[in-house]
Amino acid sequence: MRLVWGSNSLFGAAGTRTIGVLFALLLVAVVTVLLAAASALFPIEHVTIVYLIPVILAALRWGAVPALFAGISGIAFPAFFFYAPLYDFRVQSPAQVADIVLFVAVAAITGRMAVTVRHARMRAQAESLRDALIGSVSHELRTPLAAIVGSTSVLAQSPIVERDEHLSSLVRVVRKEAERLNGDIQNLLDATRISSEGIRPHLAWVDPEDVVSGALARKRHLLVDREVMLAVADDLPLIYVDPSLVESALGQLIENAAKYSPSQASMSVIARHSGKSIDIEVVDQGEGLAGDEVERVFDRFYRSPRHAGAVSGSGLGLWIARALIQASGGTIRAFSAGPGHGARFSITLPVDTQPASEDDADE
Repeated sequence: MRLVWGSNSLFGAAGTRTIGVLFALLLVAVVTVLLAAASALFPIEHVTIVYLIPVILAALRWGAVPALFAGISGIAFPAFFFYAPLYDFRVQSPAQVADIVLFVAVAAITGRMAVTVRHARMRAQAESLRDALIGSVSHELRTPLAAIVGSTSVLAQSPIVERDEHLSSLVRVVRKEAERLNGDIQNLLDATRISSEGIRPHLAWVDPEDVVSGALARKRHLLVDREVMLAVADDLPLIYVDPSLVESALGQLIENAAKYSPSQASMSVIARHSGKSIDIEVVDQGEGLAGDEVERVFDRFYRSPRHAGAVSGSGLGLWIARALIQASGGTIRAFSAGPGHGARFSITLPVDTQPASEDDADE
């Protein structure tokens, strides 16, 4: 069955390409007929430029191969029907030869550009469909997951379960994995919301220390057996940001540090005033980053090949964190001395600028 399906898919692609070639040739023929009718009314000396229309339309609609056929026929038809000697592919006029050469160059460039636009449009459509599917499936999973998390929370407090060490351990594992899956689904939902709707920050004056405390509280279930060294400067000024967005982004960094560090390794959360900005850093003693990963870790769905099989995740957390921080007017960067030397993620938020009003920021 799989072989038949694959063959049908291949035939469908080849069939679509064949149809595209036929339509491209039909477009060239239509242009030729129109030019022939026009030439009966007034003299036409340079016609090849008109044949760019079939090339561009074929490239946008069907891709490179039909555009190539449109380009070749766009050279042959003018030479045969319009350039002396008529009904002969030989062209005698140097001006007309230059016309054809120019057409070849322009057709190649515009055809390539049109194919690029077509591919970009197809990728955008695929992204839109994927986001819609992810959003739909994620919403459907939230309800049963909420029931599982709630049920395991109740079971964990049951005296019978508490007395049975083996059963208690199983309940904790189920709850932990359900919470992890719930976090991954929330990341998927956040990603689809960011892609489809964008981010609408609700700005307010907030104490950076409150943001740090809120992020640590969100991720406290990941930090139960881990030493967290908190260093928040006393002279931090208020910042004008969306506290929920910054808190969520910082939570992603804390979760990332916990995920890629040994279970007993410590981490540091540092907040300090640096000139005209506030710097909030999360420093871990974990796996670290290779040279090319310092920037790629913020790419959507990127996961390092070194950890893809050993550490679960969707590759969305840091991408979401960057989007949230950028929406708040800040920047986020990663630093590492290399694999095995830990990593440092730094959020920089301005303190000397303020939008005209919160309503303006929401528009």
